[in-house]
Amino acid sequence: MGRSSSKSSIQFWFLIIASVLLSALVISLFLKVVKVMLYLLFVLLLVPVIYLFLKRTLTQGFSRDRFTKLKTRD
Repeated sequence: MGRSSSKSSIQFWFLIIASVLLSALVISLFLKVVKVMLYLLFVLLLVPVIYLFLKRTLTQGFSRDRFTKLKTRD
């Protein structure tokens, strides 16, 4: 009886350690995937904002240059 209980105890501890390591690996992989997904989400959310900001600033800059050139020619 002593041998079987020590074998089952060793097997129990081996299974506990293996399950903890596998759980840590799965959680780590999950967090990496979530990090990449959040990064992509933030990029997709910021693209229209930055596009509109650049479009507004560049069109205003071009229109000012056009009007100032026309004013100086007159």
